[in-house]
Amino acid sequence: MIDLRNVLRTSATVPVQADWDPIESTANNLHWATEEKFNRSKAQWQEPVDMAWEQWLELFSPGPAHPLKHYNTADFQAFLPPSTVNVGDVWDLDPERMLPFLRQFHPSATMDVGYGRNGAKACLRALSSEYADIAFRIHARFILAASVGAYLRPAQFAGHLIINRDSGTVCQWTLSLPNRNSNVDMGAFGTHDIGFVPRMELSSLPEMQPESMTWETAITAQEADRKFQNALYKFAEIGWTPIEDAVELAKASNRPIHAVLLFGVLDDESC
Repeated sequence: MIDLRNVLRTSATVPVQADWDPIESTANNLHWATEEKFNRSKAQWQEPVDMAWEQWLELFSPGPAHPLKHYNTADFQAFLPPSTVNVGDVWDLDPERMLPFLRQFHPSATMDVGYGRNGAKACLRALSSEYADIAFRIHARFILAASVGAYLRPAQFAGHLIINRDSGTVCQWTLSLPNRNSNVDMGAFGTHDIGFVPRMELSSLPEMQPESMTWETAITAQEADRKFQNALYKFAEIGWTPIEDAVELAKASNRPIHAVLLFGVLDDESC
């Protein structure tokens, strides 16, 4: 067991850079609605809308509120475990303490993604005598324009915090959207869409790259992600069977297959 609760001891500041690319594509073209379609939605909306079409086109790709922001080292205490832990242990993160980081993207960030669960978890992924690597996963939502019900909900934010236990400093911190062809959910005027943002990331200026560190005890990034899935989604405990094996099993047992086709993935907020 290791106690990391008070390991960050310096008063140094940590510069964090924000990158947020425009939406590249969506399934139903919600973010590039024509002026005619926008005006029709606007006329049918339940409340008067004070928004021009040009403002609408900028709504879903605003860019970061703060391209560069300086944090205190103490701010990163929010990612540390509340008690002693072993490598592989998972703990809850305080949603309120995640918001200052997310609001570097947009001031409307909220941790309220629904479903009554805590959408922020961390895990001690690796440990050495000098360093610790904490992986984390955060689910959040951005209310882009409450007047028209416009929101952007990233699939998830994944990241890690590498700390120097000897000096009490932050070596590296990153938080990013997964890079895959559908990684954001969005909505406005009561309609919904799914799309792709090439890059949405916060990253510190690293003191040392993780590749140069030798870990004495560690789990892989994939193993850490699996732990987050199990902690966030009850269905992740199901033992899934490949479709080829299911077909053979159905034949052998003379039972039908009930197939459900999904658009998107189950284990984050993008579908």
